[in-house]
Order: sequence, then structure tokens, then C-alpha cells
Amino acid sequence: MTTDNYFAWRGEMENEFLSLTQVAHLKSLLQQQIEKLGFDYFAFLVQHPVPFTRPRLFLFSTYPESWVKRYENENYYTVDPVLLLCQRPGRGVEWTRDLFTGAGNLWAEANAAGLMSGFSCSAMAPNRTIGILSIASTLHSKTQHLRVQLEVKLHLLAELSLRVLKRLNDDSMVVLSNDFSQRELEILKWTAEGKTSAEISLILAISEHTVNFHQKNMQKRFNVSNKTQIACYAAAVGLI
Repeated sequence: MTTDNYFAWRGEMENEFLSLTQVAHLKSLLQQQIEKLGFDYFAFLVQHPVPFTRPRLFLFSTYPESWVKRYENENYYTVDPVLLLCQRPGRGVEWTRDLFTGAGNLWAEANAAGLMSGFSCSAMAPNRTIGILSIASTLHSKTQHLRVQLEVKLHLLAELSLRVLKRLNDDSMVVLSNDFSQRELEILKWTAEGKTSAEISLILAISEHTVNFHQKNMQKRFNVSNKTQIACYAAAVGLI
């Protein structure tokens, strides 16, 4: 893949993804593109940055339905090494037997379902949502000698997919409401700095009651139990 070929392909992809008007069409476009790469199936997993211990997940996939159900029933999300490695956006992950050594029966069951080889890469949206795009083949060693090309192309496809979902206001991209007032953002910032309500009231020249009022409202909107969580979540999604 030459530089000229890549930029021509990139421009074509940006136009195709920009032309999408329905989320349902995203699945068809991704399937079309991964088949051009010589693969059979794809899975695009959207993972929210919060809650930290149980982030919300959304899956767009053409994997065999029986395999998706098996994966979910066995809760392989918790042991899949691909998901851990893809927390670093742009890093390609080639599926190998050694990679899945500590993942129980995941690799053997994936093979049994017809997923013999694969590759994954991720991208991150401005709200810190991660989109992990995985492609799989029914053939062995499909990814050999293709690492650089697959890493570059899957990263862009994942990035463009996140943009489409955001542009079309899909639920998978709604992490937290971002309609915060300037005053609320100021209070969030100082809360994250470890300031008490009394200290924030002095810094912003407002009453402590007003600070507490805003903090309690934000706790309800974030669905959290205390102001420390408010600050942590706000930082995690890029609000402050």
C-alpha cells in the first residue's frame, strides 16, 4: 500500500461514511469493506469510558449469531485479551493462539465457530468512547504479512464508524449529557481539584448553597452517589 493509494482510499472512505443517513447502513458498509480486505465477518464494539468497573457496551456485528450468544453467555468480555489491548487506540492486535492463552476456552470455541484468524484495532471519540473493530476469517493465518495495512485501515474504519454513530445521534455514543452550563463546568473543575464546597464558593464568589445545589443536580444527571464520582466521570469523558 503506497502513500498515494492510502490517501485515495481514505478520501473515498470519508465520503462513503459521510453519505450514510441511517445507522443500519453502517453495518452494510463495514461488511463491504472488510470483504474487500479478504475477511468474512466483523464486530464493532462500542465501549463507554464510564462507569469504570462496568462500562456500557454496544455491539454491531456480522459474526455468526450462535457465536455472539455463546460469547455473551460465557461473559468472554471479561477475559478477551483483544479488548484489553485495544484500550490503546490505533494499536493493531493480531489474533494468535498465544494471545488467548489466559482466556480459557475462548480461542478454541472461536475456532469451532469458524473464526480461525483475525485482527483488531480501535479508535477513540472525543467523549473518550472507544470503538473496537475486529475482523475475522474462516481461513488460518489470514493476517500474516498484512499487519501494517490492517492496522492503518481498521483504525480509520473504526474512527469513521464512531463519527457516523455520533452524527446520527445513536444511543451508543450518548455517554453523559453534555449540556452543562459554564457555572457547572467551573464547579466540576474545582471539585476535581479537591476543593470543598466552601472553598469553591469563595473562589467563584457564589454562596455555598449554590455550589451544593449544582453538585446535587449533577449527581442526579450523572447517576452517581457523591461529588468525587462527578469529577471522575467528567474527567473520563473529557468534560474537564
